[in-house]
Amino acid sequence: MEPPRKPALENDYPAQIYTRPDYRPPEYVAYLDKAVAAVHSLKLIVFGLMAGSVLMAIYGFFLIYQLTRDSHRMVEQTVRMADEMVAMRGSMETIGANVDAMRVAIGRMGDKIAVMNDSVGAMNASVGHMAGSVGLIQHSTANLDRSFGPAMGAMNTFMPFGWGGNSWRGAPPYAPPPPAGFGQPQR
Repeated sequence: MEPPRKPALENDYPAQIYTRPDYRPPEYVAYLDKAVAAVHSLKLIVFGLMAGSVLMAIYGFFLIYQLTRDSHRMVEQTVRMADEMVAMRGSMETIGANVDAMRVAIGRMGDKIAVMNDSVGAMNASVGHMAGSVGLIQHSTANLDRSFGPAMGAMNTFMPFGWGGNSWRGAPPYAPPPPAGFGQPQR
C-alpha cells in the first residue's frame, strides 16, 4: 500500500481547488503576509524588551540589596556615633566641672597672692628697717672707735714684751642703709 499523497500546492493553495487560469489570491492574503512579518518583528522587539526588563529587574534587585546593606551599615555607624557622643558629653561635663573648680582655685589663689604680696611688702619694710638699724649700729661703733681708739693705742704702748704699739688706724668707713625699694622686683 502506498501512502496517501499530499495535494500539490500552488501559490500556497491546493491545486485541486483552484485551477491555474482562474486563480487569483484573495486580497487579504497580502495584508496577512505583511501582518505576519510585522508580528514577527514585534515578537523580536517584545523578546528584547522582556530580556531587558529581566536584566533591569535583576539590576534593580541588586541596587535595592546594596541600598539596604548600606542603610544597615549607616544605622550601625549612627548608633556607634551616638554612643561616642554620650561618652563625649560625659567627658565635656567632667571638663566643665574641672574648669569650674580651677576657676574657684584661681580665685582663691588670687586672694592668697594678694596676701602674699602684702606679706612680702611687710617683710621688705622690715628688712629695710633692719638695714637702717644695722647702719645705726655701725655708726655708733665708729663713734666708739673714734673715742676709745686713740686712748687704747696710747695704753698699748705701755704693754710689756712688745705686745702693744699704736696700731689704731681709725674707724671703718660708714655704710649708709640701702635706699627705699632696694631689692624689690622690677616691673
